[in-house]
Amino acid sequence: MKKSILGSVRFLILSTLIFGGLYTVFVTGVGQLFFSNQANGSQLVVDNQVIGSERIGQPFEQKKYFSGRSEEVSQLSPVSKEQKQRIEKRTALEQTKNSTEKKVPNDLVTASASGVDPDISEQAAEFQVARIAKERGISEQAIYKLIEEHGQKDWFSNQKYVNVLQLNLALDKLKE
Repeated sequence: MKKSILGSVRFLILSTLIFGGLYTVFVTGVGQLFFSNQANGSQLVVDNQVIGSERIGQPFEQKKYFSGRSEEVSQLSPVSKEQKQRIEKRTALEQTKNSTEKKVPNDLVTASASGVDPDISEQAAEFQVARIAKERGISEQAIYKLIEEHGQKDWFSNQKYVNVLQLNLALDKLKE
């Protein structure tokens, strides 16, 4: 029995060293060597200052910026009464912010699974154009052009989407 316990303790210590130490150092090293940007959070730097991440959504409250998906994540059923109320509330808010538009795109009123989705559909971006153009005093065509330039295609569905932070940075570069 004593031999069995000592063998188990030795195996525990060896496993902890290998899997808790060496493996962690190896994976971290590979990440830093081959995927440095991603391993460090895909940070966007402007004028030597980190302003956000390409992979993590941030809220934009000012009317002159595109807003992203809701950060409020729920595990509610899509057909639950509470979920329906949340979506109705978000829809009313989006229609108030974007009063010239009628049909609110789905991704502006539903949350992503993680609550930190950095992208919105092209339709969601286009839904906000009139408000942003009015707030900034620039043409809608200039904003549509930015959306087109920053659009990316989804591999699976072929739908186009844009990164909200990158789109808002491009907006700031336009002359107001």
